[in-house]
Amino acid sequence: MGRNLRWIEARLIDGAETWMGAVAYAGMAPVVSQCVDLKFFCGTEHTAMSLPVFDKLGSDLQDDVMESAYVAQIFTQGMNEAALTDVIGATNPPRAGTIFAENNTRVATLSDAELRKAEEMCSPEFNPEPWEQWRERLNKWSGGYDTYQEIYDIAREIPRDTSTVNVPPQRWWTS
Repeated sequence: MGRNLRWIEARLIDGAETWMGAVAYAGMAPVVSQCVDLKFFCGTEHTAMSLPVFDKLGSDLQDDVMESAYVAQIFTQGMNEAALTDVIGATNPPRAGTIFAENNTRVATLSDAELRKAEEMCSPEFNPEPWEQWRERLNKWSGGYDTYQEIYDIAREIPRDTSTVNVPPQRWWTS
């Protein structure tokens, strides 16, 4: 027929709050060929409440809110971890019967050196400029604390090779 066909290659980069779960819950597995496990996204969604509103609740209700948040954290973290391997297939290779296995979505695992390169490109520690506006905003909301640094320091108390399911939940507000 003499016509030139042009192939358009679509690329998607997403660092979602639910790791590779975003590919599954958004129905993208049929069109995603590969997921790269960068291991530095938190894997949970953030929920917050205005401190002035919280302060108006009274101590018993405040305790209930904190305990509810604690239980929700345990449930959500455990469910996300289980779903990653058992439902989504975020393993190399993906387990049979998972969304990734059924859609031939590969999972790329990187060496420690490659993970470090990605961290140096993306982390506020090494590349602060893109994050400055958000850090300032969070710090203002927190009453002047360096929120990123506080979380970063606490996260580094856990050995790097610890599986997420082996990180004990804590009631930090009672310590």
